[in-house]
Order: sequence, then C-alpha cells, then structure tokens
Amino acid sequence: MGAMRTLLAMLVLATLYVASLVLFPVERVELVGLKRLKEEAVLARTRLLPGEPWLWVLPNRLHPLRQDPWVAEAHLEKPRVGQVRLVLREREPFLPLEGGAALATDGTLLPGGAVWAPGPEVKGKGPLPTQALLALARAYPEAKRLRYTPAGFWVEWERGSLFAPTAELLLKYAQAGRPEGKVFLYSWGVSVSP
Repeated sequence: MGAMRTLLAMLVLATLYVASLVLFPVERVELVGLKRLKEEAVLARTRLLPGEPWLWVLPNRLHPLRQDPWVAEAHLEKPRVGQVRLVLREREPFLPLEGGAALATDGTLLPGGAVWAPGPEVKGKGPLPTQALLALARAYPEAKRLRYTPAGFWVEWERGSLFAPTAELLLKYAQAGRPEGKVFLYSWGVSVSP
C-alpha cells in the first residue's frame, strides 16, 4: 500500500511538472537592481530562463547568487503567471585596494571593484585591517591614501599626512584640523615635521 502511494505521488508530481512546462512556462524574467553584475551571468547562475516551469521557480535557486560577494540581497517575486522578477541589491565598493579589489561599505572584499571605489587608495603590508580602514576613510573623507603596516597607519592628503601606531589614535585626532606637513601621533604626544 505504501509503495502504491509513493508511486501515485510521483506520478502526480511528474504530471504537474510536465503541465507546468506546457501550460505555465516562464515567459519573462525581469532583473531589478543590477548595477555592475552582468544580466547573462545572473540568469545563468540562477537558471532563470524563459521556458522554465513557472510553478517550480523557487527561492532556493538564489543560493548560488547569494554566495557572490557583490550580492548583498536577492529575492524572487512572481507578479503573475509566466513572469518572474529577481530583485537584487549589490554591495557598493568604497575603498580601492592594491590588486584591483575593493572593500565594500560593509567590509566585504569585492574582486575587481577598485575601478568603482570612490574612497582613498589603500596600500599596506600584513593582514588587511578592514574595520580600521573603513573607520579611517569615514573620519578623513578628504584623504587621498590610507597606508598600513605592522608599525601603524598613515592618512595622507595633498598637503600633509598623519601617522599613528593605532587607528584609534587617528580616529581621536580626526576632529582636529588638517595640518600641513607630517604629523606623528603617539599616546604620549605629537611630533610635527615639515
């Protein structure tokens, strides 16, 4: 009896699948929110193509797309039979890094994003101090370059630069004016050189 129910359930599902291909195919796929991602690549990743069975277009198709660092959010809508809308929100590149990548405003590493990143150029050695760099870029919007090494952080602009062994010292100093020349900040004091 159990085998008969299983067979009947499989037959009903197969009939629904074939009927959905014939009666309710996807006729139109609309992508909303694309800025930098390519439409063809998004559709290929999600397998959202005209002719697919509309009834079987489910949110689990978005899993491969959500693995992309450029995609902050993605969800599916089915406004009417035969129509599918994929709504995306892409991450915004903020800080250009060496090698062509960028840090997004939320700290995600975006491959190839440097060309669109409006923030100061970032150069450095050692592990990438993501949160410190984001905080410094926001505290010093006029900065042209941020540098980091195991010794500390530099904020550079056209007429001067600041150095501190920690990002916290630079953040405390951010409310002060922007001096010309080189300023070195330490927990015990400040050193200035032309």
